[in-house]
Amino acid sequence: HRRALMSTVWATVYLILGSSAWVLHGAAELTNEEQAAYAALEQACQQGGSPYDVDADGDSLFTLAASLGKSRVVKNLLTAGAVPPEQLAVAARRAAENGRTDVLQQLLAAGVAVNAPTGGTTLLCAAAQEGRVGTVELLLSAGADANLADSDGTPPLIHAVLADSLPVVQFLLKAGADSAATDAEGRKAADFSRGAQMDKLLTPTLP
Repeated sequence: HRRALMSTVWATVYLILGSSAWVLHGAAELTNEEQAAYAALEQACQQGGSPYDVDADGDSLFTLAASLGKSRVVKNLLTAGAVPPEQLAVAARRAAENGRTDVLQQLLAAGVAVNAPTGGTTLLCAAAQEGRVGTVELLLSAGADANLADSDGTPPLIHAVLADSLPVVQFLLKAGADSAATDAEGRKAADFSRGAQMDKLLTPTLP
């Protein structure tokens, strides 16, 4: 049974990697370092490596595909059903950080817990920290806790204010985020505000 499963995985991988031009589609939006990392992982797979082998930075072809929004690659590997659980969590965090909503939807459907901690943060904190409006909206609709802090004690709302993202702050407040919640040093979201519009959102009773 395991041999048949691995055959399916490799058939999927070779289908994915059949054309370098397709795999690197959209490469203009990547940094040179990301392009090089993806190309190296692609080459390793073509030479018999696994799409789940990690490089020196801890990335695999699977997690990097999630980070770069390569939804077809992610979908095919998920369908093969052999993704290590720890890589599912990493891939979800990377997708949240980079606003890869399509990929994140696939990973949540594959069983990634929307409120599970990953890499010292949560998916919602990761998305809020980068001001990823669509991703925050998706996570909240999937049941993300608007007040669940990261391992440093910083809630999503403070991350959103630090990112100076009015839309993310609005979504979080509408979802029940507590504007009075503090970080580990006792600071509230309003303490990080850098503008009148943000101040008004966080302290609506002000004139």
